[in-house]
Amino acid sequence: MSKAKTTTLTPTTPNIQYDVLLEENEAGIFLLHRDIIQYCNPAFRAVVFRSGEALTGTSILNFIAEVDRPPLIEALEAMEKGELKTYSDDLQLLHDGEELRYFSLHLKVHQQDDKLEIIGASRDATKRVLRSLELSKTKAKYEALYRNIPDGIVIYDYMHERILDGNQAALNALGYDDVNELRKKNRFDIIPASSHYFPGLDLHAITRDHGLRVQGGEAFSTMGVFLKKDGQEILCQVNVVPNFYRIGEAYVIFHNITKEVLNRKALQASEQKYRAIFENSHEAIVYTDLNSQRPIVCNQNALLLFGCEDFETFANTDLIQFFADEHIEGLPAYQFYYNKVKEAAENGKAELSFQLKRLNGETAAVEGVLIADLSVPDHPKILSFFRDVSPIYQTQQQLNQKNKELNKYINSNLQLENFAYLASHDLQTPLRSIISFTQLLERSLSGRLSAEEQEFMGFIVNSSKNMQGLINDLLSYSRVNTTKCHPTQVDLCMLIESLLHELRIVIDEKQAQINCDSLPSTLITADRTKLRQIFQNLLTNALKFTSPGVPPVINIRTQETPTHWQFSIADNGIGIAPEFQEKIFLLFKRLHGQNTYEGTGIGLAMVKKLVSQHGGEIWLDSTPGQGTTFHFTIARAL
Repeated sequence: MSKAKTTTLTPTTPNIQYDVLLEENEAGIFLLHRDIIQYCNPAFRAVVFRSGEALTGTSILNFIAEVDRPPLIEALEAMEKGELKTYSDDLQLLHDGEELRYFSLHLKVHQQDDKLEIIGASRDATKRVLRSLELSKTKAKYEALYRNIPDGIVIYDYMHERILDGNQAALNALGYDDVNELRKKNRFDIIPASSHYFPGLDLHAITRDHGLRVQGGEAFSTMGVFLKKDGQEILCQVNVVPNFYRIGEAYVIFHNITKEVLNRKALQASEQKYRAIFENSHEAIVYTDLNSQRPIVCNQNALLLFGCEDFETFANTDLIQFFADEHIEGLPAYQFYYNKVKEAAENGKAELSFQLKRLNGETAAVEGVLIADLSVPDHPKILSFFRDVSPIYQTQQQLNQKNKELNKYINSNLQLENFAYLASHDLQTPLRSIISFTQLLERSLSGRLSAEEQEFMGFIVNSSKNMQGLINDLLSYSRVNTTKCHPTQVDLCMLIESLLHELRIVIDEKQAQINCDSLPSTLITADRTKLRQIFQNLLTNALKFTSPGVPPVINIRTQETPTHWQFSIADNGIGIAPEFQEKIFLLFKRLHGQNTYEGTGIGLAMVKKLVSQHGGEIWLDSTPGQGTTFHFTIARAL
């Protein structure tokens, strides 16, 4: 092991160390005997702005302003008597400069042998004392402001839900006599849970959110409702300012604006109502001074109606220029108008019609109402409402023309239906005769006809039967409008079951599957016969228009709405191309030849009429090759 190296320390004389510490210390160090300075270091001399020779042997009281001497004298005497061990204070320095200077003074009794000395330490305290004095002044100002400001101030602790203080204005606004009484309350006592001023809002929840904002250090403004001690609500403008020295504490500064807001709302509502009526009215409105016969104000529609770019142009245009006719009802135009104004002034109201000539020369038919405003008897006014009724007249003429065309159509349609009824009825007899005599002739010539002649006989019979079917369908169609609906209570389940029984042969032959889903369990109101015709036609079509080799699948569904029953009949047949989907409801409209699919093209046209008579509509969805779904509705109440 190696031998440790030994370091020799040279001792330092303690007195030399203390001298260095005293002389170089940043704090002012001094020694007193009673009030006489026995020693002071450079730092103290700098504090009191004196040299060393000027300080030693002098009283420390010589450097202190007279106002601060009494407490120091009292402290020094107490230390001399052994009644006080330490003393600290900030004292004003007495010096030749004009600005105030302060230094801190810390004294401590030191007993050496029988000699009592006082050790002192000091620093320049000017900045700190001046700041403290300024802070005190500021605090006094804000205290005065807090106590005397006309706005209410409540200091609230959102962390512990309590009122800490309130100024006099807050007490007055909330109806409390004593701040201690207010301190017993919290926000739930002075804020209602709900208010008619803010309908539908939870005010307690909102103020809870305010507390979170305060804890986040946010200052904000809001509108609020406070409860007075007597339960009365007051509407206030509120500013919430957090106390940044205490988390969750805030100054709630509020001003009662209840009367101001209510008055303003009433005035705004009145003005807005007037302005809304004035500006948004369809009429041209003109407010005229009856004495001068000059307009006071008009809305934009008036300028448009009279063809004026601005109010100045309108006001400076002679009224007679706006009349297209020189005479109205046998009077000069201006005399006619003034008579109407006089009538309004005497009776409160007058109505007039005239041809208006705009400044650009265009004319318009105008109707107007003049209303007297006699609220100021010596200054009567007329409120005029004018409307351009030219479009109405034109529309009326168009409607009259359309009505004539409609009446012609209705008369023509009725005549057509009457003709169809009479023709189909009268054609039944000769057709039956043709069919009967052709069949009789065929039997009487049995065995004597050639194959070609036999084929001709078949053509006659088949064509006659097709014509008979067409006539029967046409007769049924013509009867749709001539027979009214006779609503009754219908069991739809039984009606469908009866139809399927009648169609059983076709269903079995085509191996069709019929599914009924969600049919109403209650009776529905409808014309039983006509409702049966609707379902019969749609089911027959679903069984007829099928793809070769594909067994039909038909789904019947019902949906109930507040005003209608909605039915759908969906199949998996050949479908209908989009360009034909609107046309299939036309009379005699067929999409296929007679040899491909039988039919006359009347069925769906008749269904549409029957559905319309039940207060409903019919439409379809279809995809060629995949099937068709017919939807129709009937009103629940007929």
